[in-house]
Amino acid sequence: MVRLLVCLAALVLAPAIAVAAPRADVVVLWAPGVAPEPIAAAARDGGAALIDRTPPRPPAPPAIDASIRRGIDAYEALRFDDAWAALSEARTAVDAHGGAGLTPSTLSDLFLYRGLTQIQRGEPAAAWDELVTAAAVAPIRVLDPARFAPRVLEDVERARGAALGRPRVELAITAPVGCAVVLDGVTLAAPPLEAAAVTATVIVGPHWIHATCAADVRWGARIEASAPSTPVTIAPATPAPPTDDEVLIQARAAGARAALTIVTRGSVATVRLLAIDGRERERRVVATDALPSTVAAMLRPPPASRWYRSRWAWAAGAAALAAAIAIPITAAVVGDAGPAAVTIRGPGALP
Repeated sequence: MVRLLVCLAALVLAPAIAVAAPRADVVVLWAPGVAPEPIAAAARDGGAALIDRTPPRPPAPPAIDASIRRGIDAYEALRFDDAWAALSEARTAVDAHGGAGLTPSTLSDLFLYRGLTQIQRGEPAAAWDELVTAAAVAPIRVLDPARFAPRVLEDVERARGAALGRPRVELAITAPVGCAVVLDGVTLAAPPLEAAAVTATVIVGPHWIHATCAADVRWGARIEASAPSTPVTIAPATPAPPTDDEVLIQARAAGARAALTIVTRGSVATVRLLAIDGRERERRVVATDALPSTVAAMLRPPPASRWYRSRWAWAAGAAALAAAIAIPITAAVVGDAGPAAVTIRGPGALP
């Protein structure tokens, strides 16, 4: 009888013990721009391992203004070859990153001093193009006469007149939502829609544009504005989150029974609970600030049902009680062939 009761208790308690494990054994995170530490702590507290698949942050654009400053210092020290080398390095970075981090004056200084350096190097034709470009990117800039020689100011004014004499055209810039777009050092209004065009009027010739989007995704380029209009499409390369197949491969390699996946887009995150066979068991869309609490809630096993409240437990208890009553009675009846009288009194029964 003791063995029977122990077996029944084990059968009833086994499901309650099994559900104590977390609902997922691994948490696969893809969250650019989101701090992973609170999410990792929530996963660890919930009994799951964190697999961070977030792409690394892109490197910051180089300090182009430092190269320009070195070139200007070398020019003023009459080291024209050193000035040209530093300004050429800056020009390469400006073309590659669209002049990221530069103001209109600093961008204009790059081409102004490139032109002045070319004059000193005996290349007046190339110098003229640089001076015109300097005026085109900052047409309203006025140079300090105390800083530059009268001859330089004359050359710059002639270049400004040539730049202002060129046609003006419109740039139709298309950018994704949330991108800050900067043209020749001037910030343009960010598009309010998912793919909206921002127009800007510029002088025909080269210009530099860059954009900073969500999660530090950057895009930059040198463009040639030509009549009547020039379309510019800003399409930064954004890494894609892992597919379900990739998540399941990692989960199976780790011996997991299920995986919790997190993918963020801006300030919104999608959290999904995937069974090891690929079926989606649960999905939540939350703000990124709520990710730690969401991870904790989705990893938490469902509340275990009290075994003694189960109808099966009551049935087993009734069967055990019936057996406990029937066995002595049967033994008494079998052991005595004569008539027998048995009185059974429950708690609280009248005598």
